[in-house]
Amino acid sequence: MKRLLLIIAFSFASAISAQDQKPLLFKKYFDHELKSWTSSFTNFKLSEFKVSDTISFENIEDRDFKTLKSFLSIYKRLITFSKDNNQFIDIYSYQLNLEKKGNSYVANVEIDQAIYLCNLKTRYWGRIFFGGYSRWVDDIVWISNTKFLLVGSEKGDDDKNRPRIYLGDTIKQSFEEFEDGNKACIQSKGYESQKLKNLNIKEL
Repeated sequence: MKRLLLIIAFSFASAISAQDQKPLLFKKYFDHELKSWTSSFTNFKLSEFKVSDTISFENIEDRDFKTLKSFLSIYKRLITFSKDNNQFIDIYSYQLNLEKKGNSYVANVEIDQAIYLCNLKTRYWGRIFFGGYSRWVDDIVWISNTKFLLVGSEKGDDDKNRPRIYLGDTIKQSFEEFEDGNKACIQSKGYESQKLKNLNIKEL
């Protein structure tokens, strides 16, 4: 009986350890596509991130597919498609509320942020995550046809932003949240994705 309990305890500890080390499996994305994001933090080490929570997709605020064409005419350069192009993530439209003016865009900026997932095959298009002043998503990268990384920050009681990583799974309909236990890892400069830099956006 004691041996069985030891085996169970060891298996449980191994599972937790493997889960905590999951961000390291995606190191190539942090070294390339997300390199500018990681460099906005001091003392950033991917090996120090641990799982902190599991969050279900909100799956609310369904959007009308009849508006997809007009939506893409404005936001296509800002959304990020899955590797098979069947799904996309939109982290900007709610916050920016863009209006096209000639070759430029005018933004009526909101303080909050909503993240939307669209599946072109199943015709699902809804909100899966919501952020605000203290919790923010900066960028997104797909790592497979069904999994993606959201990277952002959360403001602490000391008013400093610390990194958060969310591993999204469209099959499980949930996120794994990872945080850095190193309190010295703080966002030392602002971050703007290359997609935003490529657009000529002006605020009202």
